[in-house]
Amino acid sequence: MTQTVSRNLTVLSLVIISLIVLILASILLFYTPVSQDFSWRRPIISSTYALICILGAIAVFFPKRCSRVVFLKNWETTPTPYNAPQLDETRTTTFFGLKLTHGHHPKCLGFSNHEFQIGKKTYCAGCIGLLIGASISLVTVSTYFISQVQLDKEAIPLIGFGFITVLVGLLTPIFIDGRSVIRLTTNAFLILGMSSILVGADALLHNIQIDLYLIALDMLWLTTRISLSQLNHERICANCTQECVPYKRGEIDNYRRG
Repeated sequence: MTQTVSRNLTVLSLVIISLIVLILASILLFYTPVSQDFSWRRPIISSTYALICILGAIAVFFPKRCSRVVFLKNWETTPTPYNAPQLDETRTTTFFGLKLTHGHHPKCLGFSNHEFQIGKKTYCAGCIGLLIGASISLVTVSTYFISQVQLDKEAIPLIGFGFITVLVGLLTPIFIDGRSVIRLTTNAFLILGMSSILVGADALLHNIQIDLYLIALDMLWLTTRISLSQLNHERICANCTQECVPYKRGEIDNYRRG
């Protein structure tokens, strides 16, 4: 019980902090003066953001390995998508010798809205949404910073769109248990919203410190979104009565050690 309360409080703290910094960031952007531009700003920001998008896209296909570096990894005491040994040929694809995981949820009714099928393959809706968002953001942000295009007039709408989509992306897992298309769409727009805020803020202020600050906030918002999913997954497994549930704490620990 104590561990569960601790997990809930940690996720609640992440959500509250994420919402507070979202509000503070909106205030900061409109009260920070335009800084003097310098030539290395665009290459630094574009390469940093591109690296994060690429690493995020890679993480989509290796959820179990990447979850080992997330501080929430030890929370799961029931079979969750990150430790349940149920991966088969429908949930993985081998590409140039690499086994890519694109469907990692337990096969039960509780997770039926978390995945979708194309042909014989099963895909995680949330992860594919993040992949789509990261891919589009990589192209759009890189194009903006490399092309030297000026978006002064579009800066405010971009920032507004970004804040709305990030807010929706953070709150949807809390209030809406939607179908896979909703999970895919909100996750994709969460990432697009982050990139929209970055582009809009850069077009408005030309400030590398603000850009790097927003990139750091992106990492916080993404961590919060993932933590909400992990907590939701654990609750589903804890309340499930189907056959995959008989994994008790000791059995799961043995599986992890194996």
